[in-house]
Amino acid sequence: MHWLRVDLRSWNDVSTLSEFAPFDVILDKSTSDALATSEDHHLSRHDLLTSCPAVQKMLLMNPTITLRPVELLALQLSPLTKKGSTWIALSYSSIRFDGLHHLADHWTLRARIPLKAPAGPVATSIYAPEVFHWMYILERR
Repeated sequence: MHWLRVDLRSWNDVSTLSEFAPFDVILDKSTSDALATSEDHHLSRHDLLTSCPAVQKMLLMNPTITLRPVELLALQLSPLTKKGSTWIALSYSSIRFDGLHHLADHWTLRARIPLKAPAGPVATSIYAPEVFHWMYILERR
């Protein structure tokens, strides 16, 4: 097995994976959750040469754009995949891929599956609501 350390927020880093692409499957164990906690990315034409092809295309049409972190991840993964590739993301959020306007240009959300989380020790007299994790299955357009 070969391990690589890549900053998924940086196209310069992500593009180094292209020698291994295209990927048929991407397994994401809360990576999108971790990235979702960071700030939005404000990009301008000054970022054109250091952006992935999808972001470059948007910057050619608009002088500035703002992308949510998971949206940027989705755009940067798209050149590393081919039509029909699958992205499986495990998340703590029931809305992880909601409201990402540019996601639909490259990915189709095929499934959002709730997975009941294991219950920890709870006193029997206390009502503890069920907790779920979420599995998302996206397909490359």
